Amino acid sequence: MLAHSIKRSSCYSFNSTLRTLLKSGNLEKARHHFVQFRDQGFLPDNYTIPSLLKLLHDLHQTLHYRENIHSFAIKNGHLKDIFVTTGFVEMYFGFGYVASSRQLFDETPIKDVVLWTAMVSGFSHNGLGDLSVNFFAQMVGEGVKPNRITLTSVLAACSQLMVPKLGRSVHGFSIRNGIFNPDVVLETAFVDMYAKCGNLTYSTKVFDRMRDRNSVTWNAIITGHANNQFPEPTFRLFREMIYENLREPESSVLASLLQVCGGTSDLRHGREIHGYVTRSCRNMNSDMMVENNALIDMYAKAGDLNSAVLLFENVKNKNLVTWTTMISGYGMHGLGTEAVEAFSAMKKTGITPDGVTFIALLSACSHGRLVDEGLQLYMSMQRDYKIEPEMKHFACMVDIYARSGLLDQAFSFIKKMPVEPSEFIWASLLSSCRTYKNVVLGERATEKALAFNQYNTGVYILLSQLYADSGQWEDFSKVRLVMKDLGLKPTTAQSWVEVERKIYVFAVRDNMNPYSEKMYKLLETLTETMHKEGFVAYRSSGCHDITKEGKEGNLCGHTEKLALAFVLIKSEGHRGVTRIGKNLRVCKDCHVFFKFISKIKDCDIILKDPNRYHHFKRGNCNCCDLW
Repeated sequence: MLAHSIKRSSCYSFNSTLRTLLKSGNLEKARHHFVQFRDQGFLPDNYTIPSLLKLLHDLHQTLHYRENIHSFAIKNGHLKDIFVTTGFVEMYFGFGYVASSRQLFDETPIKDVVLWTAMVSGFSHNGLGDLSVNFFAQMVGEGVKPNRITLTSVLAACSQLMVPKLGRSVHGFSIRNGIFNPDVVLETAFVDMYAKCGNLTYSTKVFDRMRDRNSVTWNAIITGHANNQFPEPTFRLFREMIYENLREPESSVLASLLQVCGGTSDLRHGREIHGYVTRSCRNMNSDMMVENNALIDMYAKAGDLNSAVLLFENVKNKNLVTWTTMISGYGMHGLGTEAVEAFSAMKKTGITPDGVTFIALLSACSHGRLVDEGLQLYMSMQRDYKIEPEMKHFACMVDIYARSGLLDQAFSFIKKMPVEPSEFIWASLLSSCRTYKNVVLGERATEKALAFNQYNTGVYILLSQLYADSGQWEDFSKVRLVMKDLGLKPTTAQSWVEVERKIYVFAVRDNMNPYSEKMYKLLETLTETMHKEGFVAYRSSGCHDITKEGKEGNLCGHTEKLALAFVLIKSEGHRGVTRIGKNLRVCKDCHVFFKFISKIKDCDIILKDPNRYHHFKRGNCNCCDLW
């Protein structure tokens, strides 16, 4: 009895010391402490095993060592302790062995809230949101009351599934059962869930009612608005966090803000954030790597490639992301040769490219019509770097051939793909068929694309435009009739431009602007001038049934033209670069119009549409009229 008492006392002392060392982060001392304990002939008990699992996790040991502990626990009956079982459930989830965790759970006769929570959390962390939600429902059905950690885990699953209705159900359940008390972690989880599900109204309501907010809360609400492309509230919240709460935002928040700036061509806010980043990182002695990469990307996407290049050249310790971002930036602006040269320079530094780098490269070759270079890079990716091509690489190769007019080669490449071509690949081929008026191949690409999704509005629009460009008006009308029967409507066109530190948005045939009358008169005057210069308005698809005068009047109402006219009126005499964004592909008429304006007004215009950046200068565009 005395010996047993001494041994139990020694185990208690060991477990206490081990937990203390783990909490303080002294991993090597903890490991040495366990080795001494083992060498003295002592065996782990049910209190030791969870601490050992944590030690192996913190030391990044392989699963093999942890499975040995599992075997020991089985042989010595320690799995009767639910605390030990929960530790192994979490361990297997951490390695992605979902079936093993599920088996342990099923074999446990009595389950407490901690074990249920481990299952809900484990499924969620492994991307199995549906199973996580199902287990949560089963848990509640069996009368086990979830805790705040359980709710936080199931909310993460609701975010994965993008089903706000589920999140609202969890929200209501937590209120009815008295779990939703003021708790910054749980409230932040709701803010994050609603934002990720696109319900910013609910997200903001929870945020506004919070008594206490931490940096994670602010990051969730700001990133949520940024990811949902709401620029003004995003920057308002950012300023509120900085000036009222004096909190330093995480790099991920700054990256999200810069992504919004790039996506909306909001160069003014982008530069403001650049200044803030420079000041704050200098104070923190940070290397600014994440921030610099995000800034390069922002400048490139906002149309200021010169600033992107300048910043890139000033980054001392460039990593793979830095190089890939710059290569991608060159590609966006149609500078394929510069992108390939940057890749060569990167290789000389000893940095090894990955699959994402080659996507950026192949995309740059596509926009730059570098067919031979693109093919060589595609082969080198597999031969020299042992990177297996994925769907995005295949899509880039199809685009390389198709954009250059090599439609037969593009189709041949598709037929030889080792996997089934995606909807995007067929839509990409269709787009080029429209450019080169290949109706037969375009119809085949349409059929393949619609097999994935018969409600893809973009595919019907491209096919109708192909028919219109080819003069097949009867077929054009049939496609539009099908769209009407399916209830499909084209996306509403919008363009935006910043003038005098304010962003102005224009819709089709917009008459809401105070300068609308002047804008339309200016466009009519410019059109007349262009007629004298030999300009002929392109007959827009879908306008075949109206008069010539009506067609050209219609063309004056295109959103990018209205944005340009507004700039010309408000900034008369200005010779800087005009940056205009549009949510849809620029039409051929507007493309020709912008080239003439850049020649007549001797100005630089950068027009960003979803396909690429068009840089108009002295009557020419960097896309060489192929986009």
